[in-house]
Amino acid sequence: MISKLRGLWRALAQWRQVPRFGFLQGHTYLSEAEVGRIGELVGQDDPETIKSYEQRFARLIGEGRAVSFAAGRMGFYALMKLLDLGAGDEVILQGATCSVMANAVLRIGATPVYADIDPETFGSSVDAIRRVLSRKTRVIVAQHSFGIPCRITPIAALAREKGIFLVEDCALTLGSSVNGVVCGNFGDAALFSTDHSKPLNTMTGGLVYTRDAALYERLEAMRAICGALPAMKQQALWQQLILERKYCRPDQYGKMRLVSRFRSFAGIAGRPFIDEDFGSGVSASYPYPARMPSFLAEIGHREIDRWEKTKDARKALLQNLLDLFERHGEKMPMVYRDRTREIIPLRLAWASEHAAAIRNRLEPILDLPWTWFMQPIVASSEPLENFGYRQGQCPISEKTGPNMINIPCNIAPEWAERLVTSLTECMDAR
Repeated sequence: MISKLRGLWRALAQWRQVPRFGFLQGHTYLSEAEVGRIGELVGQDDPETIKSYEQRFARLIGEGRAVSFAAGRMGFYALMKLLDLGAGDEVILQGATCSVMANAVLRIGATPVYADIDPETFGSSVDAIRRVLSRKTRVIVAQHSFGIPCRITPIAALAREKGIFLVEDCALTLGSSVNGVVCGNFGDAALFSTDHSKPLNTMTGGLVYTRDAALYERLEAMRAICGALPAMKQQALWQQLILERKYCRPDQYGKMRLVSRFRSFAGIAGRPFIDEDFGSGVSASYPYPARMPSFLAEIGHREIDRWEKTKDARKALLQNLLDLFERHGEKMPMVYRDRTREIIPLRLAWASEHAAAIRNRLEPILDLPWTWFMQPIVASSEPLENFGYRQGQCPISEKTGPNMINIPCNIAPEWAERLVTSLTECMDAR
């Protein structure tokens, strides 16, 4: 009770701040007719909506095919199950990842092993992966962070050399490419997340993409026998969509935390998200893996409809943000100027020796608790040891994390100029 009251008080202190920019962007572009169509599908199974969404999503990546699940981690789990992973097997994860990835590995009975980050891309490092390889390694997960492609080509070569299954973790990256090859096409399979903080927002959801026809058919068969999210969970997700559509916008964002805290305090809403997987245990209130609800796939269609314009807007915003912070003396990662990469940014991310001071300046306008990856495993309050992580295992990640700064790039285009102006004012303030 006391912690809830404290959270409510903090939310009250922020609600008048306008604008306030967050890392969640509501579906403000949806018309009332589109919202109505989505609402009609809540709790309904519409295989055609799911199938066409999967097909359209796959075309964003390449010539492969995609299978959807209620969350990206569930697709990852399904993939590992098809590979018959279990006790005695090791899966290499990046030492700057979400707890749900480690949870999936633990749930399958395998052992997560953490490889340090590349300090330039904040993604996977082939040298770090090579150092933790063992005879027990069955899967390598190569992560592309913040929209920045990692140095994937040598990782793919290493996986082929060793005969190890390579999964590209594209949860934070959609559409970015290396030498014209879109991320997701370098490995044996690729994992995408479409939750409300990811490049394409369906509230929750994810897909596994592969060019392996046999693997696709097996994934599709496994998805077919998965359970559905409970009706109460789907209804709560629908209510969350309406809430975020109203409040997850810069002129209302300061109210979002207050409204959410009040609803939680008053017991008005159920828990909409699939959040029991953020610990090291096993979820109990929904099937795992579960199918993606049809109404979320319908949102995915609307997101894909506008994806080309979204990409262009995010790339333009990235350049303006880079210029802004470089003018203020920040040394930005050179990868942002690498012409062999096309970066479709989710966030501008960098590590700064002035991080604490910069975050303090930006706090009035940014939702800073959403900064990634300030420690090697995020989104859990449990000790990292519960996920098999040992202190000192990823020293670059541990050193870099506290200095991380994130700026959202998934801002509605009509607010992009105001974001740059507000950031400039904060950085100019003395």
